[in-house]
Amino acid sequence: MSTFDLLSLWAMNVIWAGSYPAMAIAQMSFSASLLTLIRLGTGTLVMVPFLWHHARHWSGRSILQMMFLGVIGFSLPLVLQTQGLKDSTPAMAAISIALEPLITSLMGRILLKQRLSPSRRWALVIAAFGAWAVAGFPRPGVRGYTRGDLLLLFSIMCFGVYNVYSSSLSRQLNPGQAVAGTFLGGFLGVLPIWFLSGVPWPRTIPTSSLLATLYLAFIGTALAYFLWMRTVARISVAAMALFLYLQPVLGVVLSQLITPTHVSGSFLVGSAAVLVALYMGRDKEKNAISPVSSHT
Repeated sequence: MSTFDLLSLWAMNVIWAGSYPAMAIAQMSFSASLLTLIRLGTGTLVMVPFLWHHARHWSGRSILQMMFLGVIGFSLPLVLQTQGLKDSTPAMAAISIALEPLITSLMGRILLKQRLSPSRRWALVIAAFGAWAVAGFPRPGVRGYTRGDLLLLFSIMCFGVYNVYSSSLSRQLNPGQAVAGTFLGGFLGVLPIWFLSGVPWPRTIPTSSLLATLYLAFIGTALAYFLWMRTVARISVAAMALFLYLQPVLGVVLSQLITPTHVSGSFLVGSAAVLVALYMGRDKEKNAISPVSSHT
């Protein structure tokens, strides 16, 4: 793993850790479907210079794959996640963050027939425990939040599929093309969702909601997913999944910087577990899990 890859992994997880409070603020003015439409529309515009570069060399399979990943990786999960965070509890939101890397690794094993080394398996388990500890050992099951819990679960499954298959697309196209194409597919996919929801554009937008939306659109979407697509073409999906466990740790750190509060013992234990897991999962590339199916 190069220094740039390592910095990219840290940067994208810092960005995504800040996306959760940003979504909570943006939702005060925008519905889930409209916020997703803005994010993907902005991402498409930002990345459009990459979209037509060498477009004549695209295959029909690449185009279909971009459209599929745009819908399954952006249209559906971003709407589901945004609405789920609104309708669920902080406990389930924390658990959903911890589940995504596990589901990503599991889908990599099932869909791409990837092999997980014993150290990676233990690393994922330890990291999952660490993420749970960082969140304060939350437990789901609060009555009245079933809808939100299910939306979060479905969004995680969609993200898992995207995380796995984006590695294949990133090897066919350069990162800019791949991100631009999937953004466009996601934007086209969310248009009918927003239209059918019947939610109008808000008449007034507070400054806080506007700034949060701009952060989500330019930083949390365009920049973060460009870094993801560039990095996933170079290292294994399992390594990427392990680094996703940094999000709850970084989320607490960011919260401390904004509003300092007492740091719990569970946070320290969980953070140590995540760091140990990252060290355990540092397999050399020749020993790391590698795709062995026709998807690559």
